[in-house]
Amino acid sequence: MELIRHTDVLIVGAGPSGLMMAAQLLRFGIQPTIIDAKPGPDRKSKAIAMHARSLELFRQMGLADALLALGNPSYGVQLQRGTKPLGRLDFAQMDQPSTAFPFIHLVGQDKTEKLLIDRLTENACAVRWDTQLISLRQDDKEAFATLKQGEEVQHWRCNWVIGADGANSAVRTLTSISFEGKSYPGQFFLADVQVRGADNRRVHFFFSKKGFLGVFPYGSDGRYRLMGPLPAKSWFQAENPIQYADIKPLVDKAMGFELPLERCLWISRFYLHKRIAAPFTRQRCFLIGDAAHIHSPIGGQGMNGGMQDAANLAWKLAGVVSGRMDTRLLHTYEEERMPVAKATLQDTDRAFGWIRSIPFFATSLSDSLFVWTIRYVGRKPGLLKRMFDRLAQLSIHYRKATLAVHYATGRHIQAGDRLPFLPVFDEKTKKQTDLHRWCEKPGFILLILGTVSHHQLHIIGQWTRQKYPREMHVYYLPFSPQNQSVFDTFEVASEGTKTVLIRPDMYIGYINDVLNVNLIDSYMEGAVGWKNFGRLPENS
Repeated sequence: MELIRHTDVLIVGAGPSGLMMAAQLLRFGIQPTIIDAKPGPDRKSKAIAMHARSLELFRQMGLADALLALGNPSYGVQLQRGTKPLGRLDFAQMDQPSTAFPFIHLVGQDKTEKLLIDRLTENACAVRWDTQLISLRQDDKEAFATLKQGEEVQHWRCNWVIGADGANSAVRTLTSISFEGKSYPGQFFLADVQVRGADNRRVHFFFSKKGFLGVFPYGSDGRYRLMGPLPAKSWFQAENPIQYADIKPLVDKAMGFELPLERCLWISRFYLHKRIAAPFTRQRCFLIGDAAHIHSPIGGQGMNGGMQDAANLAWKLAGVVSGRMDTRLLHTYEEERMPVAKATLQDTDRAFGWIRSIPFFATSLSDSLFVWTIRYVGRKPGLLKRMFDRLAQLSIHYRKATLAVHYATGRHIQAGDRLPFLPVFDEKTKKQTDLHRWCEKPGFILLILGTVSHHQLHIIGQWTRQKYPREMHVYYLPFSPQNQSVFDTFEVASEGTKTVLIRPDMYIGYINDVLNVNLIDSYMEGAVGWKNFGRLPENS
């Protein structure tokens, strides 16, 4: 009799998106199966830009400190034409940063992946390497996958399948999901190099009449990532292996001096594409990361967007798998993430076109205009903050989505917004903390601001224990001068009240100016699809 194995969730692809998906599911008590066709973990640095929103996810999982220790923060971007400075964007000049991480963290993707792999291993969820997805069929109830691990063919019955297997996704192909878009003309290079005596922590872009060169510092031993276009008419059109000697003239010309290279650690050439899947879901299968959308690497949005896909989907899928939430909740994944992906494709396409056009306007007049523009932005801390928030994926919101229910009069912070990062003086512990720290427990967070009686708080505690055991955690913040900024941000008067229900991915689901448990129940049942209104066992 043929052995058929079973898993609740099969994740295909153990890159950053797939690993984040597995780590998030484990956080919510779901044990997935994760496979990858590679023989083992990747040793190349690949994507190196980790943005603030992704760092907030790692902090929520207790991994931020370890990740920060593996790389270096970059607090700004320097723009130059050869040795001539054109301007600088300094994130340290931002007006009241809205995150604990007001910088771009530069760390090799291999190190990020290892950190997540270690978390999976700690939870007995090892990646099944050298395992390919051969075939996939599904209906409305389950999916059937044929895998090949080495020479062994395996048959799996899966409740759900996650395609995190990159631009050439087998899951996307086998489910006949389209991947429309375009390819950019020309080829580009990536190179990781070690430079003698270098210790510059700022990202640089060098512009010349021949093109552009991006220089990104990462590592603690003079390591830099170089990126730029290859000449349109050259031997690079052939399939010959590329070496640093081939790009050295381009690099030195762009920088205006000879780069004191110690050694080239890795070099590759590639084509750029702009594509998006439609739809992101089909029956029991979901696409995340590069399997769902690819675009120019300008801005470092790809890896970060994939991990945000995973964070958005994981808590919803975990709720469905555990039986606590209705399957209709899963429709909100595409509803929320596809508009984000489309906007990112548009933004990166526009930015890439702008960067490519700069060499064609290499005049003293255009340089003067460029310098004036950068200085203007630098003198406007609020504008600089808005630019950073967009780059760092902090301004993404789901205000128009099904899960956003806004019953409050205030409009500054709305349902569907990311929970703002705000310092908090905890009146209970008498210690300084922040709102994001209160979201480190898996599940929903019910934040109550304002004046509430002890009796009412006791009733709230009984209600959450009865209806949402281990799935909703209550935090009460009465007004105090130390927390004036929190009340101002949420537009709550000192004698007023506000109820904020925060989703497990740190986005606000529900806001109301009154505390009414029946309305919260209605939101949980009607919007979220909650169906496990039960008690904890007596001995819990």
